[in-house]
Amino acid sequence: MKIRPNHQTLFLLLFFFSAVMISCGGTEKRPHYQADISGIKIEPVSIGRYEEVLFNLNPYALKDEIEPYIDRYYVFLGENIRTEQGRQQLFDYISDPQIRELYLDTKEVWPDVTFLEKELSEAFRYYHHHFPGEAIPRVFTYISGLDFQYPVKDYEDIIVIGLDMYLGKDYHLYPKVGVPSYQTFGMQPAFVSIDVMKLLGERKLQEMAAMPERFLDYMIYEGKILYFLDCMLPQHPDTLKMTYDQGQLKWLEANMGRAWSYFLENEMLYSSDRQIIIKFLGDAPFTAPFSRNAPPRTAAYIGWQIVRKYMERNQVKGLAGLFKENDAQKILNQSGFRP
Repeated sequence: MKIRPNHQTLFLLLFFFSAVMISCGGTEKRPHYQADISGIKIEPVSIGRYEEVLFNLNPYALKDEIEPYIDRYYVFLGENIRTEQGRQQLFDYISDPQIRELYLDTKEVWPDVTFLEKELSEAFRYYHHHFPGEAIPRVFTYISGLDFQYPVKDYEDIIVIGLDMYLGKDYHLYPKVGVPSYQTFGMQPAFVSIDVMKLLGERKLQEMAAMPERFLDYMIYEGKILYFLDCMLPQHPDTLKMTYDQGQLKWLEANMGRAWSYFLENEMLYSSDRQIIIKFLGDAPFTAPFSRNAPPRTAAYIGWQIVRKYMERNQVKGLAGLFKENDAQKILNQSGFRP
């Protein structure tokens, strides 16, 4: 199937917009969450494309041809590749017609990953600024076989990206494997960096903070992860960070006060009811109690605005300090949040 490559266009537009904004307002103050990383130096990200190696091997000579790549791609191959059973499993994988179709389609959308390497290199510089003791992960891509539940995975200091989960919202195989239509919007190339950094943020927050229990705790927890994206990808628009289209974002901006009042009037902030938490913080096509036009995760968005206000007033804490602050009520009180 012919797919029009679009990731370079999206990335170019993003960088062009950023450059124009800088050139038009060179003295404009950076948002409070954008750190000065001019002095931060890291090794530029070089993405290992496992799929390009695999699908250029002779499947009938795997024992010899895979040998030079075992160390570099050990996270995928492991010791099992040195056994007959392991090589047979790999043969079955690269010979599978649907996997090969996915590879060819991925190659059309992702002929190279230069722009993704640049975005992640920049994001990892911000990560190193906020968490200087943390290792910068190595990054690999592969064909996941449409693993839409986990398009990005991490293994200690390694991140692997299933590029077949970023072929565009209209990719024809997504509905056939049961991907809900509302989720395919986030399966566009522009969302890869968001998903990578979100995974890092979730992992870091889980290391440093207690797990949420009440509705307010979950709001602030999700708000912290979104604020982490602010800090790592400050030039990315809010629509990408929330996986919203422009109409969804505008609806929530216009109705945030009413949504907040709804939470207060129904005494939801201190509720531990899982159904309520999922209804306003989980993935869905819309937030049913409000409107079919209301985007999902409305409480996460409001939690994000609370955290932004809190950090604007408490910048000395830094991102690590925010993650360590477990008192969601304190964050709300000190934010001065008034939608």
